[in-house]
Amino acid sequence: MKPSSEAVLVAIQMHVTLEDYQSEKRLANRIDELLAFVRQRVRSDVPILVVFPEDIGLGMLFLDDYEAVKGCKSIYEAAAVLSQRYASPIRRAMDSYKVSSTRAILLALGKKLESRYRRLFSQAARKHGVTLVAGSAPLPDSKRPGEVYNTCYVFDPKGRLILTQRKVHLIPLEQQEGMDLNAGKVEELRVVDTPAGRLGVAICLDGFHADVIEALVRQKALLIAQPSFNPLPWTLEQAESWKTGLWQACQQHPEIVGINPMMVGNLFDDVVIEGRSSIVVHASRTRDGSGYLAQANSATHEEILMAEVRTL
Repeated sequence: MKPSSEAVLVAIQMHVTLEDYQSEKRLANRIDELLAFVRQRVRSDVPILVVFPEDIGLGMLFLDDYEAVKGCKSIYEAAAVLSQRYASPIRRAMDSYKVSSTRAILLALGKKLESRYRRLFSQAARKHGVTLVAGSAPLPDSKRPGEVYNTCYVFDPKGRLILTQRKVHLIPLEQQEGMDLNAGKVEELRVVDTPAGRLGVAICLDGFHADVIEALVRQKALLIAQPSFNPLPWTLEQAESWKTGLWQACQQHPEIVGINPMMVGNLFDDVVIEGRSSIVVHASRTRDGSGYLAQANSATHEEILMAEVRTL
């Protein structure tokens, strides 16, 4: 797979609601519409790299139980509904692996979630002929029984899974008192050659940590995808702090291009999801010296950012 020096990079600032997860077909149609919009605007001979937001797979936990959870006001209320509906497999997971009830929910539903997540984005990448960074989902690790990671899959234009990345640095919502996820390891970070360029993934908070960025740079990543989910209102302070992440990494490593899609919207009333997506480079590679090849206009509405680049 020889990378092209020219490629189109795409950050999908996807607006989600619980209704998007009414069924697997409805979610697949949403993904298909977004990718069709991109595909129609790019020449067929130019490689495309599309990055979806972090936690796009989280709502897939409710695909079989939408009618039961659609009236829930909080994600904790929805989790309680799942706990009742899947009491037996959850109890087995708790007893087998000595884990919390929250982790047990993810273990009990995780096998089906992983299958759906993989199938949905593999088919989408193949149908539209794009390299696809499929955001992330809370997936069990088949080689580490009882462990669940915030995991990102990357698919090539033929729909083949070419990279599995686990989030290393977890926010409080993902830690023991929240989703009770396991943290990935820096030494397990990998990069992969794609038609658009050599790609690494730093899931959300990972893009703010030098150990992750340096690990990807050492492996000669030229593109770094940072799928993100910001469970807070997007304030001026948030916007300024975000520049200490992937934008700053690109200033320190001029060869890198960063693609940072943010999720917006909400699944339940207790989690606000806001953020401005961006595609960033070293300031010298932009006409206005800003370091932004593209930036979303809004922190709350759906947008698709696209930028044509030449990798160094």
